[in-house]
Order: sequence, then structure tokens, then C-alpha cells
Amino acid sequence: MCAVARRPVTETKLVRICVDSKSLPRRVEWAAGMWVNFPAALARRVASRAFADPDTRALAGSAANELRMVAAYTPDPPTSARLPINYRRVPGLARRLVARAIGRVQWARRSAWSRFPGWPIDLSADVAADLAGCPSVPFSRTPVLLTHDIDSAEGLDNLVRLFLSIEEAVGARSANYVVPCAWLLDHALIQEVVHRGHEIGVHGYNHANHTPFLPAQDRLQRLARGREFGDRYGAVGYRAPSLLRTKELLADLAPLYHYDSSIPTSGGPFPVPNNGCASGRPWRIGEIWEIPVSLPRDGSLQFLGYSPDAIARLWQETAHILARSGAIVSLLTHCESGFSGNARMLAAYRRFIEFIAASAKFEFVRPCDLVATMEASTDST
Repeated sequence: MCAVARRPVTETKLVRICVDSKSLPRRVEWAAGMWVNFPAALARRVASRAFADPDTRALAGSAANELRMVAAYTPDPPTSARLPINYRRVPGLARRLVARAIGRVQWARRSAWSRFPGWPIDLSADVAADLAGCPSVPFSRTPVLLTHDIDSAEGLDNLVRLFLSIEEAVGARSANYVVPCAWLLDHALIQEVVHRGHEIGVHGYNHANHTPFLPAQDRLQRLARGREFGDRYGAVGYRAPSLLRTKELLADLAPLYHYDSSIPTSGGPFPVPNNGCASGRPWRIGEIWEIPVSLPRDGSLQFLGYSPDAIARLWQETAHILARSGAIVSLLTHCESGFSGNARMLAAYRRFIEFIAASAKFEFVRPCDLVATMEASTDST
């Protein structure tokens, strides 16, 4: 290992180290040169290259589980969730201007909000899992999941008009998480999405960011309303609005869905600083599969000041890292014109998926199909 830098992160004391290629087990060679955050005891053993020691492997196995969960939830509601009204009543342009102003300030403070997980990618949990020799779901080609959060009527219209044809041109099909109770749904458009082979998922209740923090009975009532919408379109997946998720929410989702996709690999400053699972691999939280959002999101990148060209490059670079690690590539975009539904961001999106389509190492997969494959794989072992 390289030089060790100590710094406290959340309630778990982690040590940031750089993975050296010397004496690495073959199963971890993909991580050579990567910075990771490990519990101090594991960091000391890895720095001494005690890879074959059973105690090292045991520590690594425990660390993999701990690192996935230490910042996996957002238990404290952000400002948008504490408002007495739905924050989305503020016009979208005004919200985005405020977010970009906050993003410019946050960019100067990135060492604070990227302590753990690191930005723009942190695979500490996966490195620890491979050090331990933990089993993982193998993929012959890296699954690439194209997902959209459909937050508005404009987003749904743009999805059908602008995005689906770009995806279908390369043989891809996307997953689209629709807010079920916030605006008048155009069911004809949603049905068209389904008929064209794309997946529909449930995106919370009304995107007011209250649901994860409500009392149990109120939360369950809202989840039941979302499930009613999901039943109409065969939805098996859920994504929390603004990626706000609590332990209680995930437990309530388990009887209703096959998977959740609300935890980013590296959340950056949004929805709250230092949030994410530091893993690009799907895993089970109790009875439900968690499919991490492994690429940086379009909104977060735009708020931080990234240009469309820089976004396309970063997506491609991060996809290479994820493929090398045995993870999945999961991209979250929004179809509104203020996010990815404009000419420059659409061009960046097209560049990214054409890059994926041109490489034999990747394959486009819908989340519902990925989960079905993983369930079949784990059932047969």
C-alpha cells in the first residue's frame, strides 16, 4: 500500500489508503492504484501486505458489509423534506438556479462532502469484499442500466420524444421511474413506453421528499398508492425521490418490490454530504435487492458546474473503472430540458451510450432482467 492518510469519517473511523500493486492477490489486481477507505485495523494489515492471513480476510469480510452500510441511508431529512408544502411548487428554473449556486459553493468544499464515499467513484466495499474472497454475482459482460427519473409531465413527454429512439438505435431499453401521485399521468404515453420494451418503475409518491421520514402508517399508505400504479405496469423496482432513503423505508419496500435503486455508489453533496454505499455491485438488504446508482448523476454534475462534454467523459471513464471491478454501470438521468432533455446534454447522453454499444465488454440490461438473472443465479447455488 501507499502512504496512509488518517481522517475521521462519519461515526466509523476510516483510513484512506492507496492500493499498491505489490503482492496483491489476483482477485484484487483490478484495484491497483485506487484510493479506498478502510477501517483502521484492516488498513494496517493491508499496508503490511498480510493478504494470506485468515484474520485479514475475516476483517476484510466484516469491512465490506460495514462499508456498504455506513452511509447507505439518509436518516436526517434535508431542508426540502422539512417544508410544510411540496418543494416542487417552486418553479423548476428557480430550483435549479438555487441548486447551481449551492453546487458552486460545494465544489470549493469537495474535500468535506467527499470524505466517504469519495468522489466521483469509491469502491472501497468491493475492494474489501475481494480481499476477503467474498462471493459475488459474476457477469460475463458488464451490465449497463440506463435509468430515468420521470418527475413531471415534461419529463415523460421528452422521454418518449427524445430519449427512447436514441436508446433503441443501439438496442438498449431503459428503466423509467415515474412519480405516481404528483401530476396528471398520461397513461397512453406510459403504455407506449411499455410497448416499446422499456421498464416502468415507481418513483415514490409525490416527490415532496416526505415519505421516508413519515410515521409508519402514513408511509405505508403512500407506498400502497405507489404500488397501485406499479401494478398497472408490472413494476418490480422502486427508486426514492431525491434518493432519500431510510432503513425503515427499505424494510417496507421488501414485500412490495423485487429491487430498490435508491443508493448511489458515491452520492457527492446531494441529497446530503457523504452518502452512498462505496460499491458498484448489487447486493441484498434483507429480502430486497439493492441496485446501486454507480455513475454520477446528471443533476449533481450540472449543479457542480460540469459541462456536458465533461459529463460524457466522466461517465465513460467511470464506466471503465466499474467494468474492471466486476460491478455494474447504472446511470440516472432526468428527461426535463433543465437536466438532460436539451440538445447539449442529449448529445452527451448519445455519446455515452454509443461508447457503451461499441465495446464488447458491456451489454445493456434492464434492471428487472438483471434482478431476474441474479435471483436465478443465487437460487441455483
